[in-house]
Amino acid sequence: MEQRDWNELPTHCLIEILGKVGIESLVGTIPFVCKSWYNATFYPQCWQRLVFTKSPHLRSSKFSIPILRLRKDSRFDMLPYESIDEANDSLEKLVHFAIGRSHGLVTEVVFHPRLHLKEGQIMWIAQRCPSLKLLVLPSHLSYVINFEVSDSICNWKGLEGLQVASLIGLKKSIININKNCRNFNHLCVYVPRLDGDVASVIASQLPDIKTLDLRFSTVERDDLVAILKGCRKLEYLDVSECKGVACDNEILKLAGHIRIFKHEGSCVS
Repeated sequence: MEQRDWNELPTHCLIEILGKVGIESLVGTIPFVCKSWYNATFYPQCWQRLVFTKSPHLRSSKFSIPILRLRKDSRFDMLPYESIDEANDSLEKLVHFAIGRSHGLVTEVVFHPRLHLKEGQIMWIAQRCPSLKLLVLPSHLSYVINFEVSDSICNWKGLEGLQVASLIGLKKSIININKNCRNFNHLCVYVPRLDGDVASVIASQLPDIKTLDLRFSTVERDDLVAILKGCRKLEYLDVSECKGVACDNEILKLAGHIRIFKHEGSCVS
């Protein structure tokens, strides 16, 4: 049987493949395979989906990376994380390199929960990634960076999904999403306790949201009821393992239109 020469793979096919292999391979492996593969890494289409999974501190990480897939069955996959790595220059250089190669075509930026961003990085990304559709942020951000996110949302008219792990600046972020992001459908908030004001803003400012993930938080019953009444187009709601609320008959009735409603393990206390 004749062996296939991967060096002769059509460029458009190669670009499609390289767009799925991950940043580490694009930087450290693919360019050294052959000349055609090296040349293909200069196509911006290879750098549209940027998943920053590693730093020198994360080489042995056993955790999966949370990724929201923008389909009808969209959901976030993530567990709570406690450990934090310090900001490092290697991550900053990798971010700048990858986004530079994209020439403004980036649609997804996903950061590992344990990565630590430097102040100014989100604003830098916002200025160079106007087509961003998905942003998954690390578990711990400084006060300043959280508000960088809020302000940057005004630059992302096509934003569809956001994952955060802080209430700082979140109300402003949601208000800016309502004003600027017509296609926004997916929100994931991983916090110890969902603030009543934030729940109210979600209900009033995101009436068309399709996916809402509040796992592991404390959510008061009245706040969940407000969200269910305000977000009538929800297709996926996850309040599993949430404290502060148990799904009684009223809540189940309000959630009756939701295609996937997860509430396993939720309890009053």
